[in-house]
Amino acid sequence: MKHAALALLGTLVPVVALAQTTSTTPLPTNTPGTPTAVTTTPGSSETIDRIRSSYHVHAGPLYLNPGLLLKELGVDTNVFNQAGNQQSDFTFTVTPKLDVALPLARRGLLRTSAALDAVYYQKFESERSLDPQVTVRAEAYAHRLTFFGQGAYLNTRQRPNYEIDLRARHQENDLIAGVSTRLTSRLSLEVAGHRDRTRFDGDEFFFGSSLRETLDRDVTGYSVTARERLTSLTTVAVRYENDQDRFVYSPLRDNDSYRIMPGVEFKPRALISGSAYAGYRKLTPETEVLPEYSGLVAQLGLAYTLLGATTFGVTYDRDLTYSYEAISAYYVDNSIGAFMRHAVGGHFDIIVNAARHRYDYRDLNVATLAPVASRVDITDTYGANLGYRLKRSTRVGFGASYYTRKSTRDLIRAYDGLRIGMAADYGF
Repeated sequence: MKHAALALLGTLVPVVALAQTTSTTPLPTNTPGTPTAVTTTPGSSETIDRIRSSYHVHAGPLYLNPGLLLKELGVDTNVFNQAGNQQSDFTFTVTPKLDVALPLARRGLLRTSAALDAVYYQKFESERSLDPQVTVRAEAYAHRLTFFGQGAYLNTRQRPNYEIDLRARHQENDLIAGVSTRLTSRLSLEVAGHRDRTRFDGDEFFFGSSLRETLDRDVTGYSVTARERLTSLTTVAVRYENDQDRFVYSPLRDNDSYRIMPGVEFKPRALISGSAYAGYRKLTPETEVLPEYSGLVAQLGLAYTLLGATTFGVTYDRDLTYSYEAISAYYVDNSIGAFMRHAVGGHFDIIVNAARHRYDYRDLNVATLAPVASRVDITDTYGANLGYRLKRSTRVGFGASYYTRKSTRDLIRAYDGLRIGMAADYGF
């Protein structure tokens, strides 16, 4: 029950709340130096056992898990996120997806996941798009070791985050490789290196800023994570991340940074499920123009199920995200959210959620620029969803969401909007 609720929170609630507002990639697209999260069990082939039991189609040596998502079907009352002259339209997004796994005896595993978002707007043809994404991951198992490598590709026109209201075409290529080793029966160590590449199309401009010039970048770095298993359901960990961010057209933004984040991880069967990390980040600029940063960062997502029928969840993320504006280097993103899911009978459930995203901007240190007022943007979202589960892997939901945005400096960026429609997740 807890695992199902977390899955619904990650796939259906945000879609109904603000479909086509954020990227479909599992990673924040504008977060400085955020490596792909990889959790492995050293020297274990338990992933193969899970795939053999959960994938729906078995064809020779291959295991396949096809699916079809209706991420949204309904009305968007503010297609362009405008303060005035709001435009509404009928829209839907359909996503066929396929997971393919190839176990190599019990010594290795090759997995591929592919999906294609087909976005349709009835009146505004400019907002239609096809957005493919592919992830390939390989694992090899030894006695105490697991070697892994992963590549991810995303080509999308969806909004990268709540700061950019334009649906801008951009590509992301992420590579990660590493090894996880079991030092004792409870203690494991994981070391990984990564390289991430972000590129925007040259004709994508937002409020006079070229997204290519301000956001195109390459991130290289490594991470070291130590985990100590306290119980079969609870693990404590310490993660260290070191990154170098290099901008293709804006070298004034180049920087090095590191994070140290202790945390705790709970498996889905635990009383409280999810994970919580909080720690310290230090950003050191390559030039004096970019402001320094040192302070708190956090990644938290926890859920608790009461009496097997009602699940309560909270999320909290705090980190730096690069701004599209030439004058602004980055902003501190504080995002907090909460949700509740209540099961009604054997098939129905109700989900309500709310979230606040606060962006605290840091401007470049350029003496020739006229002083400007400090800027804080806040986006609030509220959603409600009634769902019906046809079977374990198929759920249809009907819901509405309302969102507002305000800014202390850019008053023309203040707007609100309402989305009403349905979403569905069909597993074959």
